Amino acid sequence: MLHEFVSSNREELVRRCRSKGSERASPSVAAAELQHGVPLVLEQLVWALRCEEERNHKPSRSTPATVEVSRTAALHGKELREQGYSAGQVVQDYADISQSISELATERCAPVTVEEFRSLERFLDSAIADAVASYGNLTKSRELFAKP
Repeated sequence: MLHEFVSSNREELVRRCRSKGSERASPSVAAAELQHGVPLVLEQLVWALRCEEERNHKPSRSTPATVEVSRTAALHGKELREQGYSAGQVVQDYADISQSISELATERCAPVTVEEFRSLERFLDSAIADAVASYGNLTKSRELFAKP
């Protein structure tokens, strides 16, 4: 089960995300982001995947887990914008998580179903959209209230 795999390999996934973030062009990802943001996203993904498994992989945007993933992603996007991250970096943070999970699962021949990967990608796509929307909304509000 993917949620068990992610949970039991949390530290390795954080390490891999840290490595991917450090390889990107500047501005680089802050250590605090990798120690706070990535573990939080992984924790919520575990919860959301577990909830979806209990629902037999029937997608829904209104479960407590999916609502919380969206809310946290929106806050995450806002925080990253305030810290000076680019919109591209916000997207790349989530892509790093997806790639790290996929790579590790493949390397370890983890018994992950297609439905579980679809759920993972759906949750991450939604989180990216919510984070970037929040990022963009903060940018627009700053432009509206900027002095001419």
